[in-house]
Amino acid sequence: MELLNITTSVAGIISAASQVSYVLGQIKDAPKSIQAVATELDHIQLIFRALQKFLDTNTRVSGKRATLIQLEDVVVILTQTVLVFSELESLISPIANGTKTTFLVRWTWTRLQGGVMRLVSQLQRHKTSLTLLLQIIQW
Repeated sequence: MELLNITTSVAGIISAASQVSYVLGQIKDAPKSIQAVATELDHIQLIFRALQKFLDTNTRVSGKRATLIQLEDVVVILTQTVLVFSELESLISPIANGTKTTFLVRWTWTRLQGGVMRLVSQLQRHKTSLTLLLQIIQW
């Protein structure tokens, strides 16, 4: 049952990252900070797709390596990532409406940038943790 929850969480995270990245990608002449967030989201998607591929292939982990990773650790990372993406989606929703002018999007982004960057920093930490876990598994 845990594996199903993990697989579902990974798919949800990939979908959320794609959706947020798409919204940010629609901003014409986006500030460099928006481009940096979109790039980071692309990197997060790469890591979670690697995890999804690993889970889909039902690869068995050797006993030694399996003892280095607790399933609960993976669940915690995924849960925290889902929560961060939920907050990120809520935060960028004011700029998700494509009918706004570029000026209004830039002004709104200026207000949201600090919160978005805080969330991206959290996502980077989760990405790093998950990358390390994947390296241990594939070692």
